[in-house]
Amino acid sequence: MTTVFVTGSTGRAGEYIIKDLLENGYDVVGVDKNPPGGTNAQRSQGYTFKTVDVTDYGQVISAMKGCDAVIHMAAIPNPIMAPEHEVFRVNMTSNWNVLEAAEVLGIEKIVMASSVNAVGAVFSKGINPRPYFPMDEEHPTFAEDAYSMGKWLGEEMAEAFARRRPGKVQIASMRFHGLMDRARQTELNAALERGGAYSNNARHFWGWSDIAESAHACTLAVKVDFGGHEAFFINNEDTSADEPTEELIKKVYPEAEIRTPMPGNATAISVEKAKRILGWQPKATWRDA
Repeated sequence: MTTVFVTGSTGRAGEYIIKDLLENGYDVVGVDKNPPGGTNAQRSQGYTFKTVDVTDYGQVISAMKGCDAVIHMAAIPNPIMAPEHEVFRVNMTSNWNVLEAAEVLGIEKIVMASSVNAVGAVFSKGINPRPYFPMDEEHPTFAEDAYSMGKWLGEEMAEAFARRRPGKVQIASMRFHGLMDRARQTELNAALERGGAYSNNARHFWGWSDIAESAHACTLAVKVDFGGHEAFFINNEDTSADEPTEELIKKVYPEAEIRTPMPGNATAISVEKAKRILGWQPKATWRDA
């Protein structure tokens, strides 16, 4: 039986990931500074919880012993909840600790929580011009804030750890985007007006993702074999806006090249790489919630 080490296990995304792993036959060791909230997943057979501060390397490597794969979700989730230097310290230190512990223990499959903000998005001070749409994993970064820089540099760190173990490790950096459960999707659908061209929505390219489907993408990143480090955009295939996608892009990013058509409300961020390598198939839309 494969045992997966999940950090940030009592967080909202962590709970969905644990549930998906358990449903797909994995055992789970969940770690967090906060105790479990008593969800069904965390009471299930095959689940073990440990209290761990992921900024403490000794605690991380001790708790990780005996595990076969890692999904690292623990982080300060934005640059608003804490001073930026603290966001950067916690997020970057925990990334290093997880990656080094996995290397020392010989764990070969690692999933890291990145973000759409790795390319600079909603936490930027303004709207930065973009070279092309739909965006893909080759798109350059325009990160400015501590959270976004941490996600971008976390991916660079993953690249480095993949170089340290050529042919012996695979690391997936999951660029999550606006995680919504079904209740939040229902609220979005019921809203009289949704964020259009010039709201904060424009700074993250009108994207969103279903939290359960995003959790399953993490399970797939443990299941499949690809080798080395790969970043994956994880978002659903429609936008969170009412206006057609290409019209929005022409208003907000007039200099951007339209590389392939984005008809109707099609996503401005390609998930073709996640579909091709991971076999991920996002199907949810908030429009029928």
